[in-house]
Amino acid sequence: MKLVKAVTVALLACFLFTGCAAAEGENDYFGFNTKDFAVKEEADTHGGFHGDGSYYLILDCLENTEKAYEIIADWQELPLTENLQIVMYGGVKDRVSYAYGFSEEAHWPNISNGVYKFVDRHSESTDESDDTELLNRFSFNFSMAVYDLDTDTLYYFEIDT
Repeated sequence: MKLVKAVTVALLACFLFTGCAAAEGENDYFGFNTKDFAVKEEADTHGGFHGDGSYYLILDCLENTEKAYEIIADWQELPLTENLQIVMYGGVKDRVSYAYGFSEEAHWPNISNGVYKFVDRHSESTDESDDTELLNRFSFNFSMAVYDLDTDTLYYFEIDT
């Protein structure tokens, strides 16, 4: 019985104290590393038992545009899809008004010349690049980045509710 308890405690400690996150400054979904660029702004409100919250990051990529352009090579051209536009800036769809305004929280301007990448991290997602079910859920778990080609600035945002 003591052996079972000891093994259980050892396994629990392994799960709690083993890091499974990416290397410091590295972003798994988007391929950028903050060590390669100048951080202009950053804030993280994740916390608590469930880890709900948001995170945003603004990177100045002007000094390393070659690296930035490698990263964004397969991103989608703006404008955002209707669902992403609504979630980030608010709007109306099917006579329903949405006032999320995540763009204010993420300090994102309205960018017209750029590219973006969206990753749906929700447990019900069947395709992480598809945003069609985004407004049909009770919670959000997604990451998104927009690269402004006029200013060589990368705006990154993630939300977990």
